[in-house]
Amino acid sequence: MSEQLDQQDGAAAPPPYTVAVVGLGGTGLALARRLAGAGLTVVGVDDDPAALTRAGQLPASERPRTVTRFPAGVAEADLVIEAVPEPASLKRQVLAEVRRHRRPGTPVLTTALTTPLAALEDAAGPGLLALRFLRADALDAVEVARAPGAGDAAAERVERVLAAAGITAHHVVDRPGSLAPGLLFGLLNRAAWMVHDGYATAEAVDTAVRLGCGWSQGPLAVLDAIGLDTARDVLTGLTGLTGPGGPGAGHAAPAPVLDELIARGSLGRKTGRGFHRYDAGDEPRRPALPTAAPGRRVAVVGSGTMATGIAEAFVHGGFETVLLARTQDKARAAAERVEFALQRKGAHDEPRRARFTATADRSVLGAVDIVVEAVVEDLEVKRRLFAELGEICAPRTLLATSTSSLPVAACTEPAGRPGDVLGLHFFNPAPVMRLVELVPAHGTSEHTLARARAVAEQLGKQTVQCGDRAGFIVNALLFPYLNQALELLDAEGTTTVALDASARAVGGQPLGPVRLLETVGTDVALEVQRRLCAAPGGRAPEPAALLEQLVAAGHLGRKTPGRNTRTYLTARTAVPARTTAPVRAAAPVSAVA
Repeated sequence: MSEQLDQQDGAAAPPPYTVAVVGLGGTGLALARRLAGAGLTVVGVDDDPAALTRAGQLPASERPRTVTRFPAGVAEADLVIEAVPEPASLKRQVLAEVRRHRRPGTPVLTTALTTPLAALEDAAGPGLLALRFLRADALDAVEVARAPGAGDAAAERVERVLAAAGITAHHVVDRPGSLAPGLLFGLLNRAAWMVHDGYATAEAVDTAVRLGCGWSQGPLAVLDAIGLDTARDVLTGLTGLTGPGGPGAGHAAPAPVLDELIARGSLGRKTGRGFHRYDAGDEPRRPALPTAAPGRRVAVVGSGTMATGIAEAFVHGGFETVLLARTQDKARAAAERVEFALQRKGAHDEPRRARFTATADRSVLGAVDIVVEAVVEDLEVKRRLFAELGEICAPRTLLATSTSSLPVAACTEPAGRPGDVLGLHFFNPAPVMRLVELVPAHGTSEHTLARARAVAEQLGKQTVQCGDRAGFIVNALLFPYLNQALELLDAEGTTTVALDASARAVGGQPLGPVRLLETVGTDVALEVQRRLCAAPGGRAPEPAALLEQLVAAGHLGRKTPGRNTRTYLTARTAVPARTTAPVRAAAPVSAVA
């Protein structure tokens, strides 16, 4: 009988559909608001009187037509959405009750993210699909997966209901964590660990990811929007899923700071406090940071892309700037690039435009107030340079390394001036990107920190401060995310196009992970991931096997046209890939480049 009803689904009730949302906690309430606001008839179902009251007090345009105790309302629905908390035992119990009361042939959507549908289908019955997303309060696109017994008619009705609500469905294979949600929850958890470790503040982490990765909100603000209790349950469910393609790869457990905040009743936006405060008038007063005159004469050491970009930024900022290259030919070529960039932007007419020169004469180092090292990302090269800076530069010269993945202390220690050194991590293109990560080494003085902050402000940059650990904030979050994306691709069941599309639409990313990896370069990604993995305290996983294979095969991304991740996977499908020994990748540049 149910098969006949499924086949006749084309004659089902026309829009607006009636949707029963079972469970009116944070996720269910957000779903009910979204569907009702789109004009669908929504029945809100819950056994908690407080949840029913909250649903009944929503604005009229977002309020369910009816709020009722379970199971009333389930039988009249064209689609039932189960939205109770994540533990599988609770979902099985509720799905079994829904099965008893729904009409035959009515599809059921579960919000289970960490439990395979096959483990729920015997309780839910036929017609079970999964609705998977990162956050219910920003629901324009979702991933939809089918249980083994779900027919085409059930899937088609789900898609029609979602389309009527203006929600795009990305059909994916059923796997714990799905695609974009699992990837992003891994990154959110790493961000929470940074706060738990005292490595950086919540404000610094969120600012770094917004400015360095182009997010509209930082990862900790996203956790607050999801609800810290909901996020903790999801992350607990993902724990231990560490096999190839596992969404929990490299993450042993949710960051303990989540439990600490939950115990205080700070659940995120829904309680007004989480990692951040949201109650008006209760913002903490930030202490005034010390300021100091930075000096106006700058030497940028290096002649590559980052060095010329940093030099251009200093000239724009009104600093008298000299670029120091290894040879006069390199200095001449670098000067041409900087001058061309300045002319193209009309910088010659700007009032702040300062004098710029380029040279190979190292004696200029003795006459500057600030030195920014931007040479190759090689520890021994940087150490030799800082030993030279310690001998040549005048006392109290600010000595900064622009390293993107090496420990600042290891780079700068040979200078013999612990109070005067620190990391200033610029992002590429340096004249455009607003973020600078400020990384004090052990012994960096408060005066040096204040000077460095003042330098960045005069360049129009915003600084975030963090500890001296490989990758700092942005790279330590970004590269494990890219690494995990390759684990998903290696496990099969998705394509590079589908993964990127879902990460953008469902995960809200400005670029899909594969496209971003191709831009950065797989060789750079491999080297950074190795350094993150080797660094104490970073909790980064081993480089993905697929990442090792891509580099070994010379598929480096945009820098090797026609030889990228997609073409490699296509060729591997046609001819089984041979096992290749790991290779050493080229030294990385600034990550978000």
